[in-house]
Amino acid sequence: MAHALDIIGDIHGELPALRALGQQLGYDVDHGWSHQQRRFPIFLGDLVDRGAHSLEVSELVMGLVAQRRAACIMGNHEYNLVAHHLNVPGYQRPKRSNTATIAAITASPARWAPVLRFFQGLPVGINLPDLRLIHACWNIQSLALTAPLLGMPAPPTTFQPVDTLDHVLGHVSVRSPFALDGLIPGLPGDTLDEDADAPHEVLLKGFEVPTPTPFADNDGKVRHRVRAVWWEDGRHLVLTDKTQVFGHYWNTPPLDGHFAPPHPSGHPKLREWGDGMAARCPPSGSIPLQGDLACIDFNGITRASQDRACVGALRWPERDIVWASAEKTASANAGD
Repeated sequence: MAHALDIIGDIHGELPALRALGQQLGYDVDHGWSHQQRRFPIFLGDLVDRGAHSLEVSELVMGLVAQRRAACIMGNHEYNLVAHHLNVPGYQRPKRSNTATIAAITASPARWAPVLRFFQGLPVGINLPDLRLIHACWNIQSLALTAPLLGMPAPPTTFQPVDTLDHVLGHVSVRSPFALDGLIPGLPGDTLDEDADAPHEVLLKGFEVPTPTPFADNDGKVRHRVRAVWWEDGRHLVLTDKTQVFGHYWNTPPLDGHFAPPHPSGHPKLREWGDGMAARCPPSGSIPLQGDLACIDFNGITRASQDRACVGALRWPERDIVWASAEKTASANAGD
């Protein structure tokens, strides 16, 4: 098989849940994540924050990537950490969701230093011949604005039957936005609406739209803009010409065929929906992918459950969505 992949969604420091998922996918998690069928994991970012094992998860993934036994792309939580570490304008103060991790970095700087360098070099998007991998969304406008600096040469159009990840890494199409000591000079930061993220951040965080009715979120902040539910009302703004796999959106396993939440981030009804799904979701399972979009961020279960953390994956080319759970280790950080 030329490219048997297990694409793993947001982990957020929940190492026991990641190990449970790895075992369910057939990896020997106690011996270097080897696999008898020579499958390869690809991590979609957001390795850190919230759970108790951000460092251990990051070191595990970093080691697998160094051994060319896995690939990883950047999530918004890795981006925020690196931007703060490099004193990028707007990130001098830690994001609330990164606070505990930054405290851990301060307490163990030598051990965290290689992890931060690893995060700094992670690519943003991988565009394979048959599917696209990104943390949030392939926003067309943001891709056009960042392509001169972050775009990569066009990859081959077909896979070669090799036993390494070279065929995956050769399809990186959006590289890291970071240079040695900050953002790559010249990245556009003021070409979108002043209330929106910079174009390269949209790829990692999604894009926002005005909400017809402002609402108070779970922190009491009145939101006039919300992260777009692009899979319903904004697909014309996102590349969707092939299967797209992403995380980021507080999803739960698609028990009702829904691959992502029916409400925007921060909306009170999102938590209500998540609570209901968490109560119904089995601790582990597998469901065939329906359609051409797969959100495999199952942090919705983790956040809604009192004691259970969940990590999900898409098996490719089998097109099976898989998840597994373990005891939740912590809930130290909040935020998106």
